[in-house]
Amino acid sequence: MFEGRKFHLLACLLIVASIFLVYSNTFRATFHFDDIGSILEDYGIRNLDNLPEILKGSRGIARATFALNYALGGLDVAGYHIVNLAIHITNAILVYFLVFLTLNRIEILRERAKRIALYTALLFAVHPIQTQAVTYIVQRAEILASMFMLIGLLLFIKGSESAKVYTRVLFYGAVAVSYLLGFYSKEMAITLPAIVFLYDWCFLAKGTMKKMAVRLPLYLVLIAMLTFFVTRSLPGLQEVPGGSTVGFGVQGRELITSGLQQAGSTDLGFQSISPKEYSFTQLNVLIYYITLLFAPINQNLDYDFPVSKGLFEIPLVKEGTVLNFPIPPPIVSLVILLALIGFAVYLLTHASRITHHGRLIAFFILWFFIILSPTSGFIPIIDVIFEHRLYLASVGFFVIFSFAFDSVFEYLERRRRLMTEDRQR
Repeated sequence: MFEGRKFHLLACLLIVASIFLVYSNTFRATFHFDDIGSILEDYGIRNLDNLPEILKGSRGIARATFALNYALGGLDVAGYHIVNLAIHITNAILVYFLVFLTLNRIEILRERAKRIALYTALLFAVHPIQTQAVTYIVQRAEILASMFMLIGLLLFIKGSESAKVYTRVLFYGAVAVSYLLGFYSKEMAITLPAIVFLYDWCFLAKGTMKKMAVRLPLYLVLIAMLTFFVTRSLPGLQEVPGGSTVGFGVQGRELITSGLQQAGSTDLGFQSISPKEYSFTQLNVLIYYITLLFAPINQNLDYDFPVSKGLFEIPLVKEGTVLNFPIPPPIVSLVILLALIGFAVYLLTHASRITHHGRLIAFFILWFFIILSPTSGFIPIIDVIFEHRLYLASVGFFVIFSFAFDSVFEYLERRRRLMTEDRQR
């Protein structure tokens, strides 16, 4: 089954069918929360003559797609959901090929590459944690930025395989364009250079800096773009037409700003959170994200997640808040997270004896943390947790889960064959 020449086509058709089946009841889901300010009350998107100006603004690519939606179907909500679903389908297929190309580079995993890639893509496609990113229309920004990040990484891989200089230049130029489009879809795409560098180190150069040096011009371009994007990401509050704050949260509350805590409060009526409190809280949030991937229960669009005041203090959970487990002091989560990151770093060193699988596991552990770093760092954001932030980060979890799942069945199959051979003797 996994050896046929048409397997890639069949895999993509299965991915498409699975997504349509799971999301078939969402096409009439109404506009909610930030959809109001970003679509219904954003009169700038109602005239395509405004596209040049729209594209200049923060998240201009995502906003431009809303303008195209409006031009084609007005405020018919189905059209917006169709576009979101099309992007999600594209991303699932991109994830399939990313995992396949990656595992195909590891000789001992080559025979298993197709099925692990398919398992990963299907999990990414239909896991309940993706519901918010796909069906909450304004979060098109999240899935669109994710799409450009995946495209950028795949272009980088293909460029590195090219023997012709001008072909490599074209591919690497396209990586830079993907980075630009991703950032102007949503700021989380700012992490693409770190992902590209880590992928190069793990799978292309295999820990040899000399092999990476040939791609120095690309890295210099990405670093220059990163520097520019950082200056664009931290200017303070910005407003878009329609009154919606540029940000990710419910009712425009997700605000990345270095000066927010100095004001003491916001016009939206929410107390600010200090960088220290935010970073302590994010330690517990990251653990909560991981548990949601294992057990997506009690999902919520607007969590009332407890803010941690101190590293050793149990955060106060408000009455009526529903969480999947008692939130511990941040120090407990810190120890767990450091153990995970430390394990990944160990697997990347020459001291590791798990040479065949180590790079794969390490890369996708670090993938998870790198992609979440803009929202789970120390820069305060009003809403400390949102499920849609897990959208692309979840790929790291799904790859490792699929690899472990397949390894168990590989082991059982080997045992079965050995037992059969023993009986035949």
